[in-house]
Amino acid sequence: MARMTLLLLAMVAVSIWVAMTPQPARAAEYPNVAGTQPFTAAANYMSLPGYLRWQTFREQGFWISYAEARRIVSAQQRERGLA
Repeated sequence: MARMTLLLLAMVAVSIWVAMTPQPARAAEYPNVAGTQPFTAAANYMSLPGYLRWQTFREQGFWISYAEARRIVSAQQRERGLA
């Protein structure tokens, strides 16, 4: 009986942990930077992934990785027909 209770508590704890873990957002949920020229005043003199990271931090309050930003910029450019 004690083993069953312990197993049940562990399953509940894992379920809560999974539910509270932030899920990655889709490219459409980030600021669109696809039409911006990199390293210009419009991009605050940053690369597009760097500018996207900065904009995301300003708007949503958290930093995304550079690799994630590169993936999102590529997806935004494909959607817009620029890549």
